[in-house]
Amino acid sequence: MKKHTSRFMRSVLAAGLTLTAALPMLSLSASADEPYDVYNYNYLGEAVPSQAGYLAERSVSGLDLGAGALNSPSDLFKDHEDFFYLVDSGNNRILKIDSAFTEVVQIYEKFTMPDGSETRLKNPKGVYVSPDTGLIYIADNENSRALICNPDGSVVREITKPESTVYDQQLTFLPQKILCDNAGNVYIVLNNTTKGAAMFDAEGNFIGYYGANSVAKTAAVIANHFWNAIASEQEKRYRARSTPTAFDNFDIDSVKGFIYTSTSSGSSDTDIVKKVNPEGYNLFDYMSNFVWGDLFSTWYSGTSYKTKIVDIDIGDDGSINCLDATTGRVFQYDKEASLLFIMGTVGDQVGAFTAGNVAAVETKGAGCENVYVLDATKGTVTVFGQTVFGQIVHEATTLYNGGYYEEALDPWLEVLKRDGNYRRAYLGIASAYYNMGNYKDAMDYAKKADASGRYNKAFERYRSEWLRDNLTWILIVIVVLVIGVIVLKRILRRKQEAALAAAKAPAKDSWVEQAVSAALQHKEEAEHAPQKAKPAEEPASETAADAADGAETKQ
Repeated sequence: MKKHTSRFMRSVLAAGLTLTAALPMLSLSASADEPYDVYNYNYLGEAVPSQAGYLAERSVSGLDLGAGALNSPSDLFKDHEDFFYLVDSGNNRILKIDSAFTEVVQIYEKFTMPDGSETRLKNPKGVYVSPDTGLIYIADNENSRALICNPDGSVVREITKPESTVYDQQLTFLPQKILCDNAGNVYIVLNNTTKGAAMFDAEGNFIGYYGANSVAKTAAVIANHFWNAIASEQEKRYRARSTPTAFDNFDIDSVKGFIYTSTSSGSSDTDIVKKVNPEGYNLFDYMSNFVWGDLFSTWYSGTSYKTKIVDIDIGDDGSINCLDATTGRVFQYDKEASLLFIMGTVGDQVGAFTAGNVAAVETKGAGCENVYVLDATKGTVTVFGQTVFGQIVHEATTLYNGGYYEEALDPWLEVLKRDGNYRRAYLGIASAYYNMGNYKDAMDYAKKADASGRYNKAFERYRSEWLRDNLTWILIVIVVLVIGVIVLKRILRRKQEAALAAAKAPAKDSWVEQAVSAALQHKEEAEHAPQKAKPAEEPASETAADAADGAETKQ
């Protein structure tokens, strides 16, 4: 009885697991080490259970760092020497933290101006450290300025509101975020303009605006553009203008020089994430239909929300890490915008954050081994560590993006062994086989990933290769077929001619036979006609003879 019961329970459990896999949107497998469901998206765009690429290791507060409680922290940045700079806005200070994120090594509260006077921060919002000069750039919000200073706190330059006709003098100057490119140009995100980041040269001179978002091409915008085109100048003054949403955060790939921007607007899906070159052109413009963050506004347990990307970080390996304030999740992509991992949630446990109040995301390591998330409400930084699965994925991704496709094949195959739902692995394997010249297997894996572009490229190569390898036999078959068709036509033609001759022969013989028969009949009639007359004369002769004999008798 126990044996049958055990077998029944195993069957029920197997059916339950099958149902769970079939309904990924309703039931996702939760990691035993995380307070949230670990998932990813398959080629159908469905959320499916996945292996965790990162696990939350610890949560660090200001007290843990020995600097007192944090008050509304707003930004976190890691420099080229792996020191962290945490903007503690409510306490008007910036903390420099060691690489292990265990203690504060310096606190920036007071600064020395070029004239020797002392100045303090007032509600700073952003910080950046240049890997080229080592200078610290600070967005000092309520002091309406940006400070550029040395590591010892001595100010090199102060940037204030530009006195330029290009800059609207009615606007305030309230820096939110700041960074510097390889040429020394300074970019400042302001909270009161949609023209893009204010751009200054290395000497602090205002140049203009950089990287503005484009206007969403909605039906209302198109209609408004049409009416503006035909309206008079006076009518245009009273018509509504189409303005883009402003991006509110950014980061720079210091190696390539590209600036990545993020927009947290809940009213527009345009330019949520941009990759902007030095000329200001968005290299992600072709990805207008790409969805950053969760693919659906309504997902899981009936909770309705819309992704709001409030911060972006470019890892040392080129990975793109987007922080969603609504769900407290970090969406990690490779440099080609293929989704790698999703981590975090909303809650009180380690690895969970306050809804709407996550402030910053930062990464560390050549392989993006650690992810740091700043929670403004809790005043903590959560440290995520990479799992073995995450290491394998990043290894394969690094090799693949570096052009080492064959070397990336084994790691991708290992990824599939651990997670059969991992779409990125199918894409990587398809590309590896394609570059190895194994087009048939490349087609197979591209089909499993629903990657029509890769499949078509592999199919074209496979077809060309097959034609090249079988060209001789193809020509032989064609020649044989042509000769066969010619011979068959001749045979059929001869048979047709013979059939026609056979069809005409009976008609000719019948005519001859009829002619011969008629002639014989005519001859026979001609021969029988005199024979019928002679018997009629003989009786007459006999009568005459009898008469003669009678006459003689009378005499």
